[in-house]
Amino acid sequence: MSERQITVPPVLENILLEYTINVLVENPEDIISHAAEYFTRLRDNRDQDTPAGSVGERTDISNLLGSRASRRQSVVGERYNPEEDEDEEEIEKFPKNDDERKRIRERTKDIFLFKVLDKEDINEIVDAMMPREVKEGQVIIRQGDDGDFFYVVDKGTFEACVKDGKGEERIVKIYDNSGSFGELALLHNQPRAATVTATTDGLLWAVSRKTFNRLVVKRAYDKRQKYLALLEKVPELKPLAEFEKMQVCDALTPVLLKKGETLFEEGDEGDGMYFVEEGKISITQKSAKNKREQEVAQYGPGHYFGGMFHGV
Repeated sequence: MSERQITVPPVLENILLEYTINVLVENPEDIISHAAEYFTRLRDNRDQDTPAGSVGERTDISNLLGSRASRRQSVVGERYNPEEDEDEEEIEKFPKNDDERKRIRERTKDIFLFKVLDKEDINEIVDAMMPREVKEGQVIIRQGDDGDFFYVVDKGTFEACVKDGKGEERIVKIYDNSGSFGELALLHNQPRAATVTATTDGLLWAVSRKTFNRLVVKRAYDKRQKYLALLEKVPELKPLAEFEKMQVCDALTPVLLKKGETLFEEGDEGDGMYFVEEGKISITQKSAKNKREQEVAQYGPGHYFGGMFHGV
């Protein structure tokens, strides 16, 4: 009996990749319902001369952070290109008390792009957010309008509604004194995918497209480039394609250590691979004779260790 070779069609591969990225970005509570809505929306729009990316507010991290893959441009305008951003104009800051800053950080911690930012970057974007008081019934963003601001909900409740091709409107999300919306329309420079209306009086924190791109997208892009340079030094990762290396970059998370702090001990189960970005790391092993720890190596910026690499 001859073996049958199965080849995944490129169109299926692309669709599944885009959907996987969408799930990672939106982090839906009910993935089955989310999948049904996503592919229904995709089907309803396939006969229109519109790229799939403009169906909803979603993103592909490789597109946003400088992938040179050939993709169709937005129907509204060109996407922000962090490689061409040389703007050094000072960004306006808006005062906030400690409690307000804490709430903003809490409401933005699960946003995909924010996860690659360090504490200093987060503080800058929080500084740049301006307060916006809203009244019950006020429309904050309207489906089909151009994206101009990213919003963080501080107080109040809000409904996000989507109107389908038949003009029927349905509620897709409710924000209850928490959450954020609007970032992906800014990134794609595409029309808003939903209408968000205040159902009570409330307070939002807003940041403009220009500031958001400079403080979030540009910083995320710069970090990816730095991480890519680190990965290029790892012989075991050289067989990876550029896109795969970018995926590894996006999976990296910062680990901050104080002088003298132990990352892991000899005998612990390996939990990952580590790259030294700043500072020095001392590697020690217990002597077979007297069981005393002795330093066997020191790693600085550009070195890597952990898992199967370097035997630690």
